[in-house]
Order: sequence, then C-alpha cells, then structure tokens
Amino acid sequence: MPCAVAEPPALGAKIVSVFRDNPARGLPTVTSIYVLSDYASGAPLALMDGGYLTGVRTAAGSAVATRALARLEARTLGVFGTGVQARFHVEMIRRVRSLDQVLVSATSRDKAESFAAWVTSTTGLKALAASAEEASAADIVAACTTSPTPVVIASAVRDGAHVNAVGAFTPSTRELPASLIARAAVYVDSRPGAFGEAGDLLLACDETPFTLEDVRGEVGEVLLGSAPGRADAAEVTVYKSVGAAFLDAAAARVAFDAAARRGVGTVYEFDAE
Repeated sequence: MPCAVAEPPALGAKIVSVFRDNPARGLPTVTSIYVLSDYASGAPLALMDGGYLTGVRTAAGSAVATRALARLEARTLGVFGTGVQARFHVEMIRRVRSLDQVLVSATSRDKAESFAAWVTSTTGLKALAASAEEASAADIVAACTTSPTPVVIASAVRDGAHVNAVGAFTPSTRELPASLIARAAVYVDSRPGAFGEAGDLLLACDETPFTLEDVRGEVGEVLLGSAPGRADAAEVTVYKSVGAAFLDAAAARVAFDAAARRGVGTVYEFDAE
C-alpha cells in the first residue's frame, strides 16, 4: 500500500500479508511493516510495526468520523469484537465524546466480559457484556469484527445513532445489514477503496434501492465543508472504512515526528559502501 501525502509531507509503503491459518500458529492473521521515506529524496527514514500503525490509524479515522457526525450528546458506545481494532476504537472514540458506558458484543460471553473488564481497568469507563441488540442500540456503534455476515442488528439501531464499520474489507463480506445501509446517511474513508471493496455497500446495492451514488461523501470532504454532515438529530449516520494508504502515510509521519521530539526508537546506520 504505497502513498505520498503532501500535508504532512509523507511518503511510504505498507507491506501486508494475510494468512488465514496463522491463528493456529499463534500468529495474527494479518501481519505488516511500514517503511516511511523522506518526501523530498525518497531516502528511508523509519521502519515501523504495520500492525500497530494500522490499529491506530483505522480507529483514529473512526474517531474523526465520530467527531464530525455523531450527536454531541452521544454517551454510549456499542463495540462488536474484542480484538485489536475493538481496543483501539474504545481508546480513540472516548477522546472525541464523553462516554458513560461501553457495551461489548462478542462471539462468547467470556470474551465480552474479559474485554469489558479491560475497558474498565484501562479507561475507568463502565463496561458491560451485552447482546448484539443491546450493543446495536448504543448512541455510537463500532463494528470491528472479522465476521463475513452482519453483526449489527438493523432494527435495534436507534434514530440519531452513528455507526462505524471497519472489519469487512472485501466485496463479499459485511458487518452491517443492507437495510441499515439503505436507511442511513453513508460516508466513506475514500470512494475508490470503498466502491471497490466494501461489501457492506456493494451487497446493499444488490438487495435494496441503495446505490453508490447515495454515498453522501468522504469524511475528509465533510471536514473541508465540501460535503454535508449530519442533517438532523434523528438521522442515522454510517462511516464505512476499508482502509486507505493515505491514512497510513499521514499517521506514520506524525509518529515519526513525535518519536524524534521524544528521542525514542532505535537508530540504525547503513554502510555507505
């Protein structure tokens, strides 16, 4: 996933591997590294853990969407999943809304309770294991699973909710039911990526009157004022992300600059000969 970004000036590439049998080996399904290069010369600047970078930038993207689209009075967060993305989404979204409660829906009660305990011990927020219906009814919903079929319950999503969906990234998988997409004002991280890979949207096009032309805009366009944001307090908004290289590049540059200021990281000198 190569990309150049003008502001902040960032040039780099993420090398990603997806091996479905890795959990049996005690390894994550997705592994990656990020190489950040100098914007002017192309010289390598840093080698980073792509998995951690992906977790941060994906959740940060959802947090930006939440800040722009969720109601100001939103206080509850429903989280689907208990993995890396779920953890980062709790950490990031609590920075843009004053949360009172986190509701956790998982593939097992034990996983949900363990994750809820982590949330409380790490953030101090009240967190509970919840059913899919209960998590779907939160003010803000974050779908962070590897499920190929919908996990959010459309009928339970309340008017005025904001939904972030980041787990599905192929045309044949989705976390959100078509009826929810058809009901909502839909935003994406980038049109090219979402229109080519987001099963949440593509499958809804096959099953409902929703079309890709109905996507209201990219979140960046909302921030710039070139696309409208939330229309009213009762509207349901959806942010769909399949991942974009510019998010990696910008996040890597910010991390690199912060590391330089704080004097952290390991410096390697290459043999000039």
